[in-house]
Amino acid sequence: MLLGDSGLARRLIWRTGRKLYMYARGEGPNDPHTNGEYWLLERVLGASRQGPTVLLDVGANVGDWSAEALRLAPDSTTVEILAIEPSHATCAMLTARFGDRRNVAVHECALSAASGHAAFYSSSDGAGTNSLSPLSGPTTETVRVMTMDELLLHSAPGAVAMAKIDAEGADALILRGAERALTSGAIQVIQFEYNWRWLLFHQSLRDIFELIAGKPYRLAKLMSRGLHYYEIWHPELDRFFEGNYVLVRNDSALTSIGSVVSFDHFNALQSSDSV
Repeated sequence: MLLGDSGLARRLIWRTGRKLYMYARGEGPNDPHTNGEYWLLERVLGASRQGPTVLLDVGANVGDWSAEALRLAPDSTTVEILAIEPSHATCAMLTARFGDRRNVAVHECALSAASGHAAFYSSSDGAGTNSLSPLSGPTTETVRVMTMDELLLHSAPGAVAMAKIDAEGADALILRGAERALTSGAIQVIQFEYNWRWLLFHQSLRDIFELIAGKPYRLAKLMSRGLHYYEIWHPELDRFFEGNYVLVRNDSALTSIGSVVSFDHFNALQSSDSV
């Protein structure tokens, strides 16, 4: 009998192989302290020298990312944050947390590809997986929905240093609602979460490559302390492992941080020192 025919052996091979595969891909725990999220935020804040630094916290939840931005900013009074959260109860938590901060504006709405109203699903107040998908929980409320372009037009008409999007699978829909902003390059850096929940909204990273074609952005995977730029889509990208990707405007200083990554004819990762 072959080793792989044994159930126990197959599980051992599977677990070992998966660990090696995930390590080779640079996949790790989705903790903002170690997965590059706060590292990237610090780089963006450090590069913003003139005028107020405008940040969008889309899917703000209870405001941890916004709080970190205020902590990391050389002068927190020069940072202006728009915190976007659909849940009424979670918005109340945000308002209470930043009630004494005039430079944090809480917007109670969801962002998506089109404006209107939608059902929003929750497992509990402040839960990090609440979303526009019924899989998120049994509690339902009707929420206002805007596009990113509408939000920017009314609340942040100037340049935006960074938008962080964490929408539990609806991230690509939010980017579709930012057509005007992406075309004009209104946002320097856009970080978005990517995971299996994208399948609930019938989206993939391939859609993002098509969305930014002809627009002044490059796509990169966010690593623990760096960026891996992909010039073209490859099927190996759409494995739906949880992580974060970044759209970096072509004229951003961040384009010099990182390396170009691609896949060879064995579907193995290969990188270049040049960006």
